[in-house]
Amino acid sequence: MTKPILWYRNAYRRNVVDMHISADDERFMSEFDPQAYVGMLVKAQVQSTVLNAHSHTGLCYFPTKIGRIHPGVRGRDILGEIITLCHQAGIRVVVYYSLIFDAWAYRTHPDWKICDSEGNPVAEASRYGVCCPNSPYRDHVRAIIEELCMGYDFEGIRFDMTFWPRVCYCRHCRERFAGEVGGDLPKVINWDDPQWVAFQRARERWLVEFAALATGTVRQFKPGASVEHQASTYPATWRMGVTTALAQYNDFLQGDFYGDALQGSFVRKLLANLSPNRPAGFETSISTELTNFTALKSEDLLTCKAAAALADGTAFIMIDSIDPVGTLNPLVYERMGNIFERMKPYQLYLGGEQVQDVAVYFSTESKYDPTDNGKGVDDPHGSAKMPHVEAVLGACKALLDCHIPFGVITRRNLSELKRYRAIILPNVLMMEEAEAEALREYVWAGGCLYASRYTSLQTPDGHWLVDFMMADVFGVSYQGETKEHFTYIAPTAGYERLFRDYSRQYPVGFFAHQIMVKVRPGVEIIGELVLPYTDPADPQRFASIHNNPPGRWTRSPAVVLNQFGRGRCLYAGIDLESPDNARGIFSNLMISHLAGSFTFEADAPKPVEITAFHQSENRRYIINLVNFQKELPNIPVEGVRIRLRLGEHVPRQVRMLPDGEPLGFKTQEGTVEFSTPRLETFIMVAVEY
Repeated sequence: MTKPILWYRNAYRRNVVDMHISADDERFMSEFDPQAYVGMLVKAQVQSTVLNAHSHTGLCYFPTKIGRIHPGVRGRDILGEIITLCHQAGIRVVVYYSLIFDAWAYRTHPDWKICDSEGNPVAEASRYGVCCPNSPYRDHVRAIIEELCMGYDFEGIRFDMTFWPRVCYCRHCRERFAGEVGGDLPKVINWDDPQWVAFQRARERWLVEFAALATGTVRQFKPGASVEHQASTYPATWRMGVTTALAQYNDFLQGDFYGDALQGSFVRKLLANLSPNRPAGFETSISTELTNFTALKSEDLLTCKAAAALADGTAFIMIDSIDPVGTLNPLVYERMGNIFERMKPYQLYLGGEQVQDVAVYFSTESKYDPTDNGKGVDDPHGSAKMPHVEAVLGACKALLDCHIPFGVITRRNLSELKRYRAIILPNVLMMEEAEAEALREYVWAGGCLYASRYTSLQTPDGHWLVDFMMADVFGVSYQGETKEHFTYIAPTAGYERLFRDYSRQYPVGFFAHQIMVKVRPGVEIIGELVLPYTDPADPQRFASIHNNPPGRWTRSPAVVLNQFGRGRCLYAGIDLESPDNARGIFSNLMISHLAGSFTFEADAPKPVEITAFHQSENRRYIINLVNFQKELPNIPVEGVRIRLRLGEHVPRQVRMLPDGEPLGFKTQEGTVEFSTPRLETFIMVAVEY
């Protein structure tokens, strides 16, 4: 067997060039020059590039005998030409293949089309053509992958669009579901209906099988090449059908994201812990958005994103788009090169185990909105909300604001729970017994847990339980939920300090129903449920016309603390971590009752994110600081003070990287404390022991 290349281990400077060009104009791709193309990559100082072999149009950039070559290249094998030139320049090549999105195949083979709930093809008036992986299209895909693997020398292959763009009701899906599950495909969303949930689980299973087909073909014909399936869809809606099971058919995870600093921090930590190998890759467009061809992100913004990727130990990838005639904008590659030049010296110090005292648990089975029940699957007004994902992001925001070292984990990390001081279960809508048991053992052995709202009430097959699966851990039993959709929580005596600006008289309010629970003996009640004077749904009987003030103190528990074995668990009947007005309470609960002292603490403003990696083989910690403000360029931050717990290790020196300039420090009771110099965007510090 050919030995894997593992090129990605040290390739932190990467790029992608989108080449989804139609054949509608004879000028398209007529000016393409492989020498000029690779010259731009060299100018940008990239270590690897994703090179288009097969685009969303379904057209290929090599002389395929199975599909259709782009007519603009006039029969030239530009894929082969670029690969040769890249290798001469020392650039690793990952060929790009668009799965499921294939406009040529869609229009050539009507029986391969993804269809809506009425059986109508879904992309008739679209630029895109989407093919069903349950159709014979899968054989077409396998044949072209084999053709690529046998014909070209590349380091890796990237499969893009490995997801369901729509819920498909083509005959192939109907027949497969009838044979595997039985019955007709349900057309109404209902997460309480096992038949609907069985359909969703089937879609997820079919997608994983399709990914396995693509990956397996590469493994068969080019076993040394890396394989990746575009990874930006793990946190995306249930409709796309992407679950953690897909990760096993990747060598590493890499995905494109276009959000703010919070989104970036969350997804990098998710991909890093979900990826079979590291580093994972974080990519974004060099344009302000993919739909605006000429508008470029500022160098300040791209530098912040590149620095944030570096701070999380991930590769940074910039996406560009080729001009339809086949040329590239030199300004893009000059900007790319400037950013990579600044980041390059720090690559020598990457690696190690990221310090993650707290883990936020992310469930790919819980990416849905229960209020969608009863809506048609093709309803254009269907909700785009995902309460679990919102709660996950809220928890990450709270931890970032308090500079608490954290990671994001999934069910694939259940065997590693003991490495965390605390685990957060943010409104995990569906959970299976294996997850609950692993978490139960974690707490019993001394771990700390926070869980909110519906966590462990419903199984992944859609069945609601009479009580929480983890009722013994939570210390409460499920008693239903309030009919009121606006509710409050008031602190109990002794816990007022945790509620900041709120009190028993003026409790914290939520635009949501709350779970009602019955406490078990010995459980400590931290907050109690308070209801408005009247039912907010009643338009005639009310206390105040504009809002719903607190008026009924129920004495029912809303936030509790339970001792379970050697560990502790906080349970909240509402997701405190989600709304801005309650996130500070969530943070106080975490700091006061769960995690205790963290590996590092920092006196820094909220826009500064701090990460740390322990490199035991080098006897050092690498501390990264990223200043990523909403308005750029950044306002510099002066003198961030950091306190790092080293335990039994004795600090030898603290120095700036990459220049090695020493920093003054002081030690006390197993800790080292130091202050950083002026922080503009990025600082890396080594604490050696």
